[in-house]
Amino acid sequence: MLRLFLTVSVLFWHQLAAQDEVDIFCDENDCTEPAEVIVDKNYEEEEFQHFQWARTTVTGMDMNRAIETGLERLFNYSHFSNAAGTIVPISAPWVVSGYMENGTMGQALLTSVMIVAEVINPPEPTDPTVQLGIQPTDWYYVRDFDQKLDGQQYEKLVTEFQQDLEQDNQHFDPRFIIAFFNTHGLMQIAFRKIVNSLG
Repeated sequence: MLRLFLTVSVLFWHQLAAQDEVDIFCDENDCTEPAEVIVDKNYEEEEFQHFQWARTTVTGMDMNRAIETGLERLFNYSHFSNAAGTIVPISAPWVVSGYMENGTMGQALLTSVMIVAEVINPPEPTDPTVQLGIQPTDWYYVRDFDQKLDGQQYEKLVTEFQQDLEQDNQHFDPRFIIAFFNTHGLMQIAFRKIVNSLG
């Protein structure tokens, strides 16, 4: 029992430290932040207002290579590879999402970047693999991290978070979301909260 308490306590303090780093980063870099936050056990519930995004799907690669390929496409879109031939300002974080399949990440990973709110009508991409869209206002279960990881470690953290949500009887979309704020391991893992329409 003492070991369980100490493990949960360590996780909680790591979560708080990483959360502070995300807050500091966003204060300095004007990134998309939640409109409302509810602190839970060792994760938070956060509401994000609707925002526009550019995204692309990469298949058949490991996570790091898929992120690199996806971000290259999205960077090109935001730097002149669009119908207007202009720069489209984007905001941190960049996001990767997908499904876990038998304990490993599936072969199709969706990479997204947020388009800043000041851009009302973003120009269409010239790359057919890049799409534009709008994310509606929604709630997410979020856990913060500040550590550099490899592919298998991502899978482990995603699986552990999923299991914690299941243990807490939370209802969530099984598609994982990993939001990266920098290249040094500052990130969030999230699952979209499913709100019971009968409640």
